[in-house]
Amino acid sequence: MQLSKFLLPLVLIISINIFSQKKPLICFSSDATKNDKQNIFIMDVNGDGVKQVAFHNLNCLSPRFSPDGKKIVFQATTKISDFIYMVDLDDTSSFRYPKFISGGVDPVFSPDGKYLIFRAERDEDNAIFMLELETDSTEIISDGSLSTHAEFSKDGNKVVYSSSLNGNFDLVVLDLNDNSDNAQKTIASTKDAELYGTFSYDGKLIAYASFDINYKGTVRVIDSDGKGNISISKGLGSSYNPKFSPDGKYLAFITDKGGSYQLMVCSPNGSGMKQMTSSSGNTLEFDWSPDSKKIVYDKQKDGVSSISVLDVETGKSENMTGEKANNLNPSFQPK
Repeated sequence: MQLSKFLLPLVLIISINIFSQKKPLICFSSDATKNDKQNIFIMDVNGDGVKQVAFHNLNCLSPRFSPDGKKIVFQATTKISDFIYMVDLDDTSSFRYPKFISGGVDPVFSPDGKYLIFRAERDEDNAIFMLELETDSTEIISDGSLSTHAEFSKDGNKVVYSSSLNGNFDLVVLDLNDNSDNAQKTIASTKDAELYGTFSYDGKLIAYASFDINYKGTVRVIDSDGKGNISISKGLGSSYNPKFSPDGKYLAFITDKGGSYQLMVCSPNGSGMKQMTSSSGNTLEFDWSPDSKKIVYDKQKDGVSSISVLDVETGKSENMTGEKANNLNPSFQPK
């Protein structure tokens, strides 16, 4: 389509945001760097336009885009500590000098991009913190116990996380708009450890993994109010890390298939189960595309890790990075 047909003013053409014109980018961690450290890269969904966007002297992992797709938050790791940084794709100086956010791990943006939640140990609290990016003010939002795996609901009004307040990891939902003592509700509590909680996009369901004493995980889906708990991965190997597709049609997770970890996709009620990756190598991290048509994932084999993009409908997968470096933790840019 030619813009000249519509006689758009030149100033409008110039002002069109680059992110609205391109297909979603993919961010990932790779050691294809001059200092051999894991650092943060981006590429097009077809594997072109690979660009390093963080040049750090620490190993940098677990990158995630901001909701507007213009920033990337990630964690930098030493043998004794973890730190959270952020780069701005519109400001190339941040690639060399990323903004320091906090000590901690597992940073996640709020849907409006105004906040980050993460896990950190401060003043004897190993808890979930929420940071307001504009003011840099931080507060604990978990119940004070050792807590982990926090994630916002898609409307930003709630947070699901795992709490050890009662001696085991239980699944807790926090209503951020409720200032009463009833703001936090335990929705799953058993003798097992409930971890990896994640909301469906309509907020009605939560998927999580329940780990028994032998560390065997079972993916389960529960109503966000704690009702209707069902097993999704019954009969499979140890399973974890569930993620709903943005359109709500699918649930994907990782399962142990005879010693290798593979990507499975099914409906949110567990029907239509399909193994989507080959049995060679281990798939550990993945993410849905904004249109729910593709999944990006890493595959570790023979000491290296590559990143592939999978077409959910056809099952066809294409390796985007090759196998000459450790390419990990891929994540799609939002719309």
